[in-house]
Amino acid sequence: MKDTKHEIVQTATQLFNRDGFRNVALKQIAAELDISTGNLNYHFPKKDDLMPAVFEQMDAEAAEMLNKLRAYPDLKSIMEQVSIFYEFQLKFRFFYLDTLEIIRAYPQIAAAHKEFSMRSMRHIRATIDYCVGRGVFRQEPFPRAYDFLAHSIWMHAAFWLAQFAVLQKDCTSQEIFVQSLLGLLHPYLTPAGLEELPIMGSPDFSKII
Repeated sequence: MKDTKHEIVQTATQLFNRDGFRNVALKQIAAELDISTGNLNYHFPKKDDLMPAVFEQMDAEAAEMLNKLRAYPDLKSIMEQVSIFYEFQLKFRFFYLDTLEIIRAYPQIAAAHKEFSMRSMRHIRATIDYCVGRGVFRQEPFPRAYDFLAHSIWMHAAFWLAQFAVLQKDCTSQEIFVQSLLGLLHPYLTPAGLEELPIMGSPDFSKII
């Protein structure tokens, strides 16, 4: 059975990614789906009703993604987890490009996104602690150093796409994303950590610098 509401959310996400949230009208979404505007309005009377539904889908996928992450990862699987998050970002590209605008307009989304962000940072910090215990990360060099590192990793990931918009560049290379994040981790790796981490290529960083 056709789920029109789900198709509207999926199509809206695609158009938001392509054109930006503010630049997409309900009639454009209806035209893309080849349905009447009235049919779309039955499910979402206003555009402000649609954005929470899109975020609900995004939030559900984000929660599922976090729940599937390995609790006790080795360094290779950490890089794999980073790649999974990157693909998630691309799927909801518009949100990561217009985060501030969206959370200012929708307080409920702001609260939910804050919780997801805090949960992400807690997961990162717990992963760092586990890596220290395994001997692949160095002992914390000064108090709260790894709190700051966890926050920096979160910032790096959450605003990766937005910084390209600021620089007026377009880069969707997963390899560069992973290698750039690895640059944050490298100073904290022990000799055992350097041996465990998979050897990676040398991507063209001229695309972002």
